[in-house]
Amino acid sequence: MGILDGKRAVVIGASGGIGLACTRLFLAEGARVAGSYRRKSAALEELSAREAALHTFSLDLTAAEEIAAQMKGAIDALGGIDILVNAAGITKPALFHAAKPEEWRAVLESNLMGAFHATQSVILPLMRAGGGSIIEVSSVYAERGGAGQSSYCASKAALLGMTRALSVELAAKKIRVNAVAPGFIDTAMTEGFSEKQREQFLARIPMKRFGKSEEVAEICAFLASDKASYITGQVFTIDGGLSAC
Repeated sequence: MGILDGKRAVVIGASGGIGLACTRLFLAEGARVAGSYRRKSAALEELSAREAALHTFSLDLTAAEEIAAQMKGAIDALGGIDILVNAAGITKPALFHAAKPEEWRAVLESNLMGAFHATQSVILPLMRAGGGSIIEVSSVYAERGGAGQSSYCASKAALLGMTRALSVELAAKKIRVNAVAPGFIDTAMTEGFSEKQREQFLARIPMKRFGKSEEVAEICAFLASDKASYITGQVFTIDGGLSAC
């Protein structure tokens, strides 16, 4: 038996990176999973073809008026919900003086307002289930500056504020709300780095490597499980020691 045996999880951003790693691990740990995608990846297609416990659904986090209905459909497909992981996110790097308002807005719409709508849509179903776990995927950039990343930093910092406030609001309902704050993880978001950029970032990380999505997923699985039943309102940093410097 896995640590998530019998649990029902919705993973936002299941097509790749941390979301896909969470989907794989949650399934392996015994959960039934509804994984959202904006563009369905080959990896998610392959996983869906061989995993009967996986339901996939299209979700555009910038289409606020559609999110509630799409989330309801996913929850209905699972027969309820016990876990939500908000793992979707985008970045549009630009130095602040040259940042375009529409690009700032797009980052906030996806990273913050998308998480707001997805999280809001599961609160009543979680209450009906008698409690559960919400996990927001933030970033070390929520508490560190990064040149050209003002919109991303702002969106992820706001996500931490939302996490802490919600943990207080929902604790009496037995709904735990936590966040993970990954550092540099080998995902599509970091694949665009030049060799020089990678070398510069690696020089700042005490462990001298980028993390793996699977390492973040392990923390998410723990937080989703009953093993974390007394943990709420916390931020778990996975960054190879970067934030200790």
